[in-house]
Amino acid sequence: AVVSTQSGHYGRGFGVPGKEWQYCNLNEEYKMCRTYPSWLFVPCEATSNIVMGSSKFRSQGRLPALSYVYTPTGAAICRCSQPCVGITNNRSDADEKMISAIRLANVKGRNDKVYIVDTRPRVNALVNRAGGKGFEDVKNYTDVLYRNFSIQNIHVMRDSIRKLRSTVESAISVAAYTQGIEESGWLNHIRIVLETAQFVARAVAMERYSVVIHCSDGWDRTAQCSSLSQILLDPYYRTLNGFQVLVEKEWLGFGHKFVDRCALLYGNPEEVSPIFLQFLDCVHQLQTYYPSHFEFNQYYLIELYDMLTSGKFGTFLGNCERDRIASKLSEKTFSVWGYMWENIHKFLNPYYEGGYDASTLTNTKGMLRPVFEAHNIIVWDKMYCRYDITSEAKTALDIDIETAEKVRGGGCGN
Repeated sequence: AVVSTQSGHYGRGFGVPGKEWQYCNLNEEYKMCRTYPSWLFVPCEATSNIVMGSSKFRSQGRLPALSYVYTPTGAAICRCSQPCVGITNNRSDADEKMISAIRLANVKGRNDKVYIVDTRPRVNALVNRAGGKGFEDVKNYTDVLYRNFSIQNIHVMRDSIRKLRSTVESAISVAAYTQGIEESGWLNHIRIVLETAQFVARAVAMERYSVVIHCSDGWDRTAQCSSLSQILLDPYYRTLNGFQVLVEKEWLGFGHKFVDRCALLYGNPEEVSPIFLQFLDCVHQLQTYYPSHFEFNQYYLIELYDMLTSGKFGTFLGNCERDRIASKLSEKTFSVWGYMWENIHKFLNPYYEGGYDASTLTNTKGMLRPVFEAHNIIVWDKMYCRYDITSEAKTALDIDIETAEKVRGGGCGN
């Protein structure tokens, strides 16, 4: 793994957190949060009681933890799940203190406020509140700026990608193709995810505020937005090494449910959803917008997705780090990264402007500032239009869903 699991060696992956952040060992045996990594960074102001209390108040125990510190401003990106507020407006002194500690850890930027970015539509958050969870009441959290966005849930995304793929495989006219793409809603979903990530990046870089991101359980939309905002902010994550670090940290480390979402071993068809594919699509949109800013080309993303859905490697097996360690996958299977590096000549971008020098990250010059107009979001033809429909070839997601429908099990996604 590129992200070391020894304290003091996270370095590049977390943006080199300063003295305001501390390594937390309370989850080393996954007793505090089963789906989080064993390694965590939290504010130095957060005591063990605050950390553990915050975990108890968050869905699935997924407390606010550090994802990244942006060096030029000192502002941080943290991630978590929704709080268990409920209709009775439950409170947690520990959780409120944790959010406050994140705000105060931003000593270089502005610590009079902290953003909480809820990636869900407002109505979804309200429904979750009726179920005993929900969202933060700004009257109870000191100096918080709460923002809702409109990234839809896994079920909407699953339906959207099915419609998109049906269109590209069966449309017999330009009019039918155009109408089908529009009705799928896929490009609009891509735009909303990118705009949410851009809001986070601008808040950190331009407003100099720290941001806490969450959705429902914090392993789908949260992973997308945290990852994409870091790609927008930091040129390192646009390199081959950096992108691998990002996937290991934000997706594998923080517990995206690859087995459930891709039906790799077993599954409930209601859990299958193209969340990681959607993230890769967003990265491709940025590659298209900035053709010389990424060390890798689109074929790197396509191959990574194909290797994920093939089940050939143990890297993505398991819904979290704990599952993979318990199954001893590192001893029994090969890593996808070795395969990707062996074939790296296929994935290099010839238009890439040059290597990455960490010493240059002293200002916001390396930040990407795209404008997501409708004409800038395009169908990823090399991903979705690469199959000959006359051969009746099925896409990986189609196979995932069909497999899951045969082997039912598990619960409902967020």
